[in-house]
Amino acid sequence: MTKFARLSALSLLIVPFGAPLFAQAPVVVPPISPLLVPPAVPVLLSEMAPRPLPVPVRTMIEAALEGGKKSEVETVVSLAKATNPRSIGDIDAILAAHQARRNGDLQADPDPVRDMLAAAIESKKDGDVEAVGKLAKRAAPDKAAEVDALLDDYRQKRAEEKRAAAAAERERLAQAKIWQNWKGEGQIGASHATGNTRSAGISLGIALARKGIDWNQRFRAQADYQRTNGRTTIEKYLAEYEPQIKVGERAFAYGFGRWERDRMQGYSARWNLSGGMGYKLFDAKDLTLSVKAGPAWRRTEFLRRPYENELTGLAGVDFGWQVSPTVRLTQVASAIIGERTMTTSSLTALNAKLTGALSARVSYSADYDTSPPAGVDNLDTLTRFTLVYGF
Repeated sequence: MTKFARLSALSLLIVPFGAPLFAQAPVVVPPISPLLVPPAVPVLLSEMAPRPLPVPVRTMIEAALEGGKKSEVETVVSLAKATNPRSIGDIDAILAAHQARRNGDLQADPDPVRDMLAAAIESKKDGDVEAVGKLAKRAAPDKAAEVDALLDDYRQKRAEEKRAAAAAERERLAQAKIWQNWKGEGQIGASHATGNTRSAGISLGIALARKGIDWNQRFRAQADYQRTNGRTTIEKYLAEYEPQIKVGERAFAYGFGRWERDRMQGYSARWNLSGGMGYKLFDAKDLTLSVKAGPAWRRTEFLRRPYENELTGLAGVDFGWQVSPTVRLTQVASAIIGERTMTTSSLTALNAKLTGALSARVSYSADYDTSPPAGVDNLDTLTRFTLVYGF
């Protein structure tokens, strides 16, 4: 090969890399001979070029996106990218467009256990939350740590809410006037009979209560009257007032005053005054039980003999039980013990809520006197069926 021929062949190798042989004159580059390009290069370049996403695969991805389940979308997209690597750009574009339309992430997969716990937490019923949390950990042991974290967060928030509510309630009570914050109930019952026995009767009652920071007050009045065959068979009136002051977590001091009139029992008026200490054995929302005792003074004005004054002692029990959301059982009992006589009184009532503030009540009262006037029974009982309205 001549020297010129060798230079021409060398120029064919140099020119493709952009280095001209002579800077002074343009160089015309002849086409590269196919013999100088490796045969695998065109095939490799062809396999790396992007390719449109097949329609069936696009349809499958769009169906998963419309379904909205994150796990299904992730599975379909993963398989689509694995089987169509040259269409990854199209797949990402589909996902971006769908997310832009939804303006958010895909919906998380349904989790029945978590949803049930979330519903219990939303109710803010501590007992339900703890019960559901316990069952959730048993049903899904692999999520026990997540459930415990949710329960701990709920307990902390509820404790803060209760502290804030207690502080707000205390402030409200501190700012209340003496005539404010009274709650109560009124009751009425009536009877009428004709025939062999002609009778008519009425029972009226009112009860008020006021709760303060340290002071609680209660007032109750009751009137029962009945005539049978033209003769008065029941004529009983009662009014009582009891303030209490908190002296400890459950201990309290009390004052007590009661006026009674029961002509069938032989007295026109009976006064009882007492003061002493009490203690709450149970003080829960659905169960209360307190006892009290202290010295007392009693004055009885009899119908047929002179009045009597006597120093006595008083012992009492207050009981309340919320049997169900609509049924409540209560009992108030006291005994006044003197040197010459002892009297006890008990009132047991069962309330059943009818609707709103209206309830039905059946009550049974019993009064026992160890030394009644002549011709008067020791035990006097009365059963009442009344409607009660709370306010």
